[in-house]
Amino acid sequence: MNHPKYPVVASSDYLNYFFFSDGPKGRIAKGVLYSQIEGNLYNLSFGDWKGEVQGLDDSSRSDNKDKDLVLATVADTVIDFTKQFPDAQIFIEGSTGARTRLYQMGIVRNLLEIKNHFEVQGSINDDWEEFQPGRNYDAFLIKRK
Repeated sequence: MNHPKYPVVASSDYLNYFFFSDGPKGRIAKGVLYSQIEGNLYNLSFGDWKGEVQGLDDSSRSDNKDKDLVLATVADTVIDFTKQFPDAQIFIEGSTGARTRLYQMGIVRNLLEIKNHFEVQGSINDDWEEFQPGRNYDAFLIKRK
């Protein structure tokens, strides 16, 4: 996807990705972590990287005025991760309803481009269906075509 994004560093196993958000609140470390749920199903976790605890804070709201850059960077990690693990299915759910809606808006804005490379499903009350704009989903499942 040809959107501006931040440079990313991946761990050697391609399960962890790190980058910096730059904006009016300064330089903020971000992380995207892929954890295996079972088989080829992985959970995508995203948030501010807290070095002192070596973990993510997925509830922080840094508001660094670079939301589109950050979301494009996270999407870029999905592309890289699925190149390394082409059979992986990625489960995505925001830590809050508002974050899930933010992710959904990003998917809708880029849906034509996303559908060229990925199958996208949305979950409503634990029922999965092909992603459709205009429906409010609780979570998403993405798989490379």
